[in-house]
Amino acid sequence: MLTVYNCIVNEHDLKLVALAALICGISCFTAVNLLRHVVQSTSRNRYAWLLIAAASTGFGIWATHFIAMIAFTPGIPNAYNAELSVASLAVSVLLTAAGIWIATVRGGIDHYLVGGAVLGIGIAAMHYTGMAAFEVEGRIVWNRLLVAASLVSGISLAALSLFIVLRRPSTLAT
Repeated sequence: MLTVYNCIVNEHDLKLVALAALICGISCFTAVNLLRHVVQSTSRNRYAWLLIAAASTGFGIWATHFIAMIAFTPGIPNAYNAELSVASLAVSVLLTAAGIWIATVRGGIDHYLVGGAVLGIGIAAMHYTGMAAFEVEGRIVWNRLLVAASLVSGISLAALSLFIVLRRPSTLAT
């Protein structure tokens, strides 16, 4: 745990980390409000609201991650692969759309959980695609146990979050 703390404090621009956190908070608030429109709209307008929610949420997820990555200053020359960075954005938006669609097309606990899991898979895919875009001289070695733990916890928490937000209409009230 001390290693993570030291990495954040000593190898990150904390102003950019704060900006990423602010974008994350605004994106979460916006996502919940846009989900209200998806759920409450007629079938004619539902897909438009779904696309707006997916784009806004997907871009917010990606922006949070990318700004946090830019905040990282490892002390060695580094760069970002443009194609993989754009691919991580596309993955974020597309899988967010799929997750929201699954969760809202019929509703119900099972759809909320599966849609949330797809959203979590999208966040994980965006994260690891974005991390693959990070280029340094040398080799990045992944701890498989930590990667697995991040996948299980991230997907589970995304499923739980979408379930909590969608199961009670009062959660989506303005």
